[in-house]
Amino acid sequence: MKRYPAELKNKVVAALYELDNSEPAKAGAIAKIAKDHGINANVVYQWNSERKARVINSSESINKIKAVVDTAAMNEHELGSWLRANGVLAEDLEEWRNTLESAFDNKSAANRAHQVALDKERKARVRIEAELRRKEKALAEAAALLVLQKKVQEIWGEEGDA
Repeated sequence: MKRYPAELKNKVVAALYELDNSEPAKAGAIAKIAKDHGINANVVYQWNSERKARVINSSESINKIKAVVDTAAMNEHELGSWLRANGVLAEDLEEWRNTLESAFDNKSAANRAHQVALDKERKARVRIEAELRRKEKALAEAAALLVLQKKVQEIWGEEGDA
C-alpha cells in the first residue's frame, strides 16, 4: 500500500470533517475529495472510517467516565437500579472505575516505567555533561600550553638557533 505524507492525510481528513459539517453529503463527495487530492478513493474511505471510529471511541470513553462519576455516590440499591436501567454489568463498571483510578495514580506501572526511563535519561545527561566539562578543561589546558610554548619559542628562539 502506498504511503501518503501526514500533511496530505491531515488535509483530506479536514476536508472530510467539512463534508460532515456541510449540508447533506452528495453521492460521490468522498470520491471527489480523493480525485481533488490525487488519492485512491479506497484510501480516503479508509481514512474516513478511521476518523469516525476515533470519534466513537472517544465518546465511549466519555460515557464510561460519566458512568463512574454518576455511580460513585450511589448506595447498593440505587446502583443496582442504575445498572439495570443502563444495561451495564457491575464488573464492567468496576473495571472502568479501576482504570480511571489507575490513570490518576502516580504509582501506576506506566508512570513508574516512564519515571525509570526519565531517571535513566537524566543520569545519562549528567554523565555526558560531566564528560563535556572534563574535555573542555583539557582542551583549554592544551590551548594554554600551546600559547606558552609559542611564547617560549619567541623569547628563547628555536632550539636549533644556538
